[in-house]
Amino acid sequence: MESLATDKVLMGILSISRESQTPKDLVNKCADFLKGTYGVEQAIIKDPQQGKLGSVDEYTLNTTKPFIDSNLSSYSTFAELIEYYNRGFKFCAVLPIVREGRPFGTITLLSKDGTRLQAYQDSFSAIAALVSAEASVKFERDKSLGLAKYFDASFNSTYPQFLVDAVGTVIKANKYSLNSFERSQKDISGANIAEIFEIGKEDVAKLLSGSSIVSYGKAQRNSIFELYPSRINENLMHVLVSEVSGIRNAQVREKLMGNADNEVFMMLDPDRKVTWVSANADKVFRISKDMLIGKSIFDFVADADNVKKSMLSFTGKYVNYLNFDFGNNIRIGARFTCYKDGDSLSCIVAKDYEKYVKELVDDAEELIDLSSDSIIRIDPSGYISTFNRSAERLFKLGKEMKGTQIYSLCADPQSQNRLSNSLIIAKTNGVVGDVFLNMVDYDRSTEIPCQQTIKSLVDDKNSVVGYLVISKELLSKKQFERVQDDLDKALREVDRLSGESSLKSQFIYNISHDLKTPITNIMGFSKLMLTDNFGELTKEQRDYIQIIYDESERFLQLVKQILDVAKLSSGIVKLDYQAVDLKEIAQNPSIKALEEACKNKGLEWKWDIDYTVPPFKADPNRLIQVFSNLISNALKFTEQGGITIRAYKKGKYVRIEVSDTGIGISKEDKTKIFKKFYQLKRGLIKQEGSGTGLGLSIVKEVVSLHNGKKGVISEIGKGSTFWFTIPIDPKMKKKTMQYNKEDSQEQAKEQAQGT
Repeated sequence: MESLATDKVLMGILSISRESQTPKDLVNKCADFLKGTYGVEQAIIKDPQQGKLGSVDEYTLNTTKPFIDSNLSSYSTFAELIEYYNRGFKFCAVLPIVREGRPFGTITLLSKDGTRLQAYQDSFSAIAALVSAEASVKFERDKSLGLAKYFDASFNSTYPQFLVDAVGTVIKANKYSLNSFERSQKDISGANIAEIFEIGKEDVAKLLSGSSIVSYGKAQRNSIFELYPSRINENLMHVLVSEVSGIRNAQVREKLMGNADNEVFMMLDPDRKVTWVSANADKVFRISKDMLIGKSIFDFVADADNVKKSMLSFTGKYVNYLNFDFGNNIRIGARFTCYKDGDSLSCIVAKDYEKYVKELVDDAEELIDLSSDSIIRIDPSGYISTFNRSAERLFKLGKEMKGTQIYSLCADPQSQNRLSNSLIIAKTNGVVGDVFLNMVDYDRSTEIPCQQTIKSLVDDKNSVVGYLVISKELLSKKQFERVQDDLDKALREVDRLSGESSLKSQFIYNISHDLKTPITNIMGFSKLMLTDNFGELTKEQRDYIQIIYDESERFLQLVKQILDVAKLSSGIVKLDYQAVDLKEIAQNPSIKALEEACKNKGLEWKWDIDYTVPPFKADPNRLIQVFSNLISNALKFTEQGGITIRAYKKGKYVRIEVSDTGIGISKEDKTKIFKKFYQLKRGLIKQEGSGTGLGLSIVKEVVSLHNGKKGVISEIGKGSTFWFTIPIDPKMKKKTMQYNKEDSQEQAKEQAQGT
């Protein structure tokens, strides 16, 4: 039944193909057809030309195989799949549409029924292949039509152009060709390209293979023509003709070859002195063209006497392989082709890339040999081919080890099995890393623990021809024990310092607590005196008492903050975990007061909670404390622009950012800003409006209690972004928490910015 259903779908796609005019039209109709046939809720088309591909699309196009996830969840492989899951979908199939190995697009099928399409999973490969094949046919047809239009337009150009078949017979020529060669369309159609340009079979074959050639047509006033072929299809070639006689030869060559990577064009006078050189000589040969002009070509050629005889006597065309020595250890082997152009000579010096590649290979082999890592090359069966000096020293290898199995260097059967499995993985994936093996040296006298990376080597047909086994020696047991001893000492020192710090925190806590009562009394009596209950005050007396009250209130806030920091640092604070809704926190009176202050200052206020933020638990009161301190800081140092609070899901965490457009923070301040009592300075002057220097310290302690992290990204004059994270699962232990790869990269970037 499944086979019959698949056949029905494939026949439907063929029917759609007959009705479609363009590849894009075909893919869109196929997507609608599959959506209706399988009863899926959504079919999405993605086109790489429009830059809309996601990670799962790129993976599918790279592997050219359909990607299927029949059980979408919040732990799915790619971010797009998690997004689909959050939208209620259970099943996802991504079908790659490729053309001649190149990506054309993808069709994504999404279903909220996780079981409906599972029975048809095996048919998706056939469907993707058929849609790709039909799209390729449409594309080739469009391409042929485009080329036909292009060639029609070329009839108005000022270059001779021809359409020739697979054996060189002219099918059609443009009007400029007829005028240049003084022939009618009837005369020139049916003639062979060899007859028109007086070239031999070898040049015709070269032209039809796609390589440009030069023709010396005596019938055309000894003109020199260069023919540039472009293949339209298997049986049709488009040939553009350019006359390159005399000075025009140099101009055209300069235009065509001025940026070439391996060919330099020269012109020589009758005495074989260089009169002109293309501008790319310094790039190809690492020598300025000014150092060549005016000198004889024989000054740079090895075995010049023998070359001179043949080069002075040739007629028409001269081809030879020459070794050039330009001095300063610049020696280059090149194919030298020379054409007579009246009294002058036109020359093409083409760098020998086979020799160049060999030099690159030799350089790579030398680098491998000098590497500090042990590198052993083995054949596909695991036999040792070569090894570098580090491997020779580490494993005490000699010439007798070549041709022996790499497994003979494994210390135990478990290591042999791990190595064998790693080679299998490397064959499929290209490389595998972090392979921990116990190896031994050649005489099996010393066990060598290693961390290995294994990379497969492939030929031009993508067949595996061997592997590189790269080994890093791990710490020896003695080194490990020494490091462990040092670590134990450091931990004991940390315990001692932690004890001292705890005593200091307790002392500060006790002192601060004792200060609260007298400060409260001072405030109370000051306020009572301001009510005139003890007699009317003069203006001067009222001003002084108001100052006493204000300063007492400020001092009380400082004492409260010190008490808060002391309690948080001492570890006596226990968090009251509750379900947190960040949208509700935005309505908290403390936050609303800060929002009002922001708007009164003329600043823009934005509270943005991303849909990816899941329900999580935290201490809401402490969280409000963090928000208040960060927003208050932003408000103090921002005079224009605005303040944005943003929250989104980041791996196993909720990440919250408070961004402003204020004065920014220097690199020096960023390293100290979370320390107790540290206040932001600009130069040597304390910033106006700065507080006690305890707000960010409280932020640090509260976030740490939640097992989160915090940081700041800022630059002077460009605003600041303070961020912190709260684990979605409050049971996560700090020592076991791990950030995903993207988190690690972002942390590294922030550290580089001085966070």
